[in-house]
Amino acid sequence: MSGAAHVFAATLADELAAGGVRYACISPGSRSAPLAMAFARHPAIEVLVHIDERSGSFFALGLAKRTGTAVVLVCTSGTAAAEFHPAVVEASYSATPLIVLTADRPPELIGVGANQAIDQSHLYGTAVRWFADPGVPEVDPGAGARWRQLAARAIVEATGPPAGPVHLNLPFREPLTPDVGESPAALGGPSTAVTGRRLPTIEHEPIAGLAQAWNSSARPLILAGEMRFGGRLAPVLRRILTTTGGLLFAEPTSQLRLRGMPGLAVRYDLILATGTGPLPGPDLVIRLGGPPTSKNLNRWLGSNRVPTIVIDADLPGRDPDRLATTTIPGDPLPVLESVAGLLETRPPPTWRERWLQVDGRAEKLLDEALSRSELFEAHAVQALRPLLGSGDALMVGSSMAIRDIDTFLPALEDCPMILANRGASGIDGLVSTGLGAGLSGGRLVMLIGDLSLYHDMNGLWAIRRHGVRTTLVVLDNDGGGIFSHLPPSLHSDVFEELFGTPLSLDLADVARLYGLEFVSVNHPGQLARVLADAIASPASTLVAVRFSRESSLSSHVRVIESLAMGLGRSR
Repeated sequence: MSGAAHVFAATLADELAAGGVRYACISPGSRSAPLAMAFARHPAIEVLVHIDERSGSFFALGLAKRTGTAVVLVCTSGTAAAEFHPAVVEASYSATPLIVLTADRPPELIGVGANQAIDQSHLYGTAVRWFADPGVPEVDPGAGARWRQLAARAIVEATGPPAGPVHLNLPFREPLTPDVGESPAALGGPSTAVTGRRLPTIEHEPIAGLAQAWNSSARPLILAGEMRFGGRLAPVLRRILTTTGGLLFAEPTSQLRLRGMPGLAVRYDLILATGTGPLPGPDLVIRLGGPPTSKNLNRWLGSNRVPTIVIDADLPGRDPDRLATTTIPGDPLPVLESVAGLLETRPPPTWRERWLQVDGRAEKLLDEALSRSELFEAHAVQALRPLLGSGDALMVGSSMAIRDIDTFLPALEDCPMILANRGASGIDGLVSTGLGAGLSGGRLVMLIGDLSLYHDMNGLWAIRRHGVRTTLVVLDNDGGGIFSHLPPSLHSDVFEELFGTPLSLDLADVARLYGLEFVSVNHPGQLARVLADAIASPASTLVAVRFSRESSLSSHVRVIESLAMGLGRSR
């Protein structure tokens, strides 16, 4: 006969499935057996097994980022639950829905030295949107409704707004598995219709204020920051930029760096780095989504403090430089659609035309500089442009990779979903996050550094286990390249040991260990063909783009110097 733990798990899984959950990432363990078996036996849920809890949690994170739906995580008790913490933090700071289920020992085994028994109450602290521990399950007349309500609320809290992780700590007593051949049935009860919370309705007053500020502006600048589904904004943004003549800076992770977008200037980071950008600055900034990656842009905005309106559905409090004068906590799409009809039609201002002229000049100068340069990160970024399109995914690493994508990625004809772990900006779990994102279809390319690969090599196990095909482009500069661009590089006596941290790792061995095809590149002229072949191949391929940290630093500097000289002459 089924124990209470098995009936509870079957009911929880059934209600989560009724609320739209389709994936459960599960790591093996004894105490979590009731949950693992319940999810594995539910026809509407796909179970994805991960031996390493940390890699599994980031895989779930990537899957949730790509699909926009809540993904379940399951583990046993003890330190296994602690392994989820980094992914939970990233999910919290990137508004990504996760439902974390940690199995636990019953209360009588906590604090007495029992095996794999730690204090799991509020294990993830403030990183979760909601925590609940319903206690050891007992079957009684109200159990079905109570357990279904628990699952339904977990979905609502995870999907928000703001979306994020929730944590259910679930203690079980033995027996932890039912009798052989028995498949416990879920308890009935009212299945809650899960629609989630809605963002507050945007009142007329903020829309009218936004329209008035826009119509009064002579130099309006739209900043499109990180938005996983920002591509939805493209039609209304095109209409607004055409009628009002505004200027647009779009991060690649906004999904809006699109060729043909009116008023789009792509090389803002390089232009501002040279100090030759057109002045004055904007007199109004409208930021959609997250804050900018570019330090040059952030410094420029900080030195030109003007009315700044932030429209952000995920985490509207994101404003590290405290530039926002007005915050609208809502989905930018209905806000822009509402304000579009209130905006005055006018010709593009001279300020925008000057920016676009300089941007076009910077594009040509960059191409010339790269044609003369030895291999470094910019060549890999540029070579990816024609190889990916709508329906594909590009996972970008932290540190140098995300900055180089922002600096060097041209405007795209069709934009793949460009993802990054920019919530907490760590380098852990990047391989697994990308593979999770790639599970839902389309071609997957990952652009990460060699340290990031090393940090999550366990995640490569999922390629064959779950049939994810990827092209893994590794910027192989034997260590932490970003530190060569930072003040610690001036301390030569301790720099290499504490910051450079050379790996001396042969990536061909890594590829062989995980059954990947391998190819290395050490000249810019090889990149386009190698990447095209790798992306078209039916096999997953690791492409090592090899250069030194010293040559990368000097190449970055020379590109900026070339642009500064060329733009200075053209002013």
